[in-house]
Amino acid sequence: MKRLALTAIVLLTLPAAALAQATANETATTAPAPAPVQMAALSSTVIAPTPAPASESAPVSAAVAAAAEAQAPERAATPVSSSFPAVTFGILTFLQYQAQLHESNGYNAFDVTRGYLNIEAKLSDRIRVRFTPDVRPTTDASLNQNLALRLEYASLDVQTTDTIAIMFGLHEMPWLAFEESVNRYRVVGPFFSERLGLIPGVTDLGVSVKRSTERTDIHVGIYNGEGQGRAEIDKYKSIDGRATFRPFSEGELAKVTISGFYQYGWYAKDRPRNVAIAMGSYENDNLVLTAQYLSATDNPFVAVDIERRGFSFFGEGRQGPAGWAVIGGLDLFDPDGSNDSDSQRRLLIGGAHWSQISRARLGVVVSLEQTHQTANSQLLSRRLLAQTHIEF
Repeated sequence: MKRLALTAIVLLTLPAAALAQATANETATTAPAPAPVQMAALSSTVIAPTPAPASESAPVSAAVAAAAEAQAPERAATPVSSSFPAVTFGILTFLQYQAQLHESNGYNAFDVTRGYLNIEAKLSDRIRVRFTPDVRPTTDASLNQNLALRLEYASLDVQTTDTIAIMFGLHEMPWLAFEESVNRYRVVGPFFSERLGLIPGVTDLGVSVKRSTERTDIHVGIYNGEGQGRAEIDKYKSIDGRATFRPFSEGELAKVTISGFYQYGWYAKDRPRNVAIAMGSYENDNLVLTAQYLSATDNPFVAVDIERRGFSFFGEGRQGPAGWAVIGGLDLFDPDGSNDSDSQRRLLIGGAHWSQISRARLGVVVSLEQTHQTANSQLLSRRLLAQTHIEF
């Protein structure tokens, strides 16, 4: 009976074993076939059972194992884990209250001067996309001021090597974004060159290359020149370049940075827009100092080129990156080199408190700003500002 049972098992498992052999890989099919199982012929005479030879058990076991493997469900493919795209969201907003102290009508207002919603996506270790709408005041055709939603960033950044990045689309221009990294008080108002209308904004449509090392930072690009995503109106472009380096490598002098910037562009044919800036800065935990010289050849509206010159100085004394701080600034500007009586002087004094709350940063700044005519010390404007910098 044992031999009969064994014979039945072999007959039942042979089809499954054949299916397993048909689906095996090519190397398996070339392996030598197992020895055939010998079966006794059935007859009407009952044959006394005899123990199966040891040589028969190995093929049977192999056939059973092959049948079980063939009938088992296929293993699901293990998905490849990836952390891309990695999308992050952030907020940067400037809120302010201003009161005009010089005007007789006593004008004062609450306002939003910047409202970034930063959306950044890392597509890989070297490819990043940024999309940032901004809410800011604008003046419409009726000269009414309204808060409008504008696109500030829409860029593709590719880190081609460890030190070189290529940026394409609506992205940062070389100067103002860099200056914001040195002076954290953009919340008080536009910086010197932007306030004078010589650089149209932080961002513009174009393509640029940036190279950063431990002691140098070089950023060069070609842009439409209209600034802040405004549509191109002619064929003329603007070429902007900045070079920043640390001339010293050790001690306190290693905290000194020298930067130079040049913009070569046109408003239209025979109407240049050329700006040169040189700036030195020093920064440690308790003190930040900047000094810059600006020279521009500008022709936005008239047929005569205008030569503009100016100096800007800024200082901050502080407890540290967080805590109390005092600030002061002085701008000396000549809007037209051919006119000796139009030079202006702007003075800024104020105090601030900065807090680091987890990954968020909160700054509260109160300042007094006033502008005088240099020739006769006539007061042109005076205003009180209370502002908040909120970033996370």
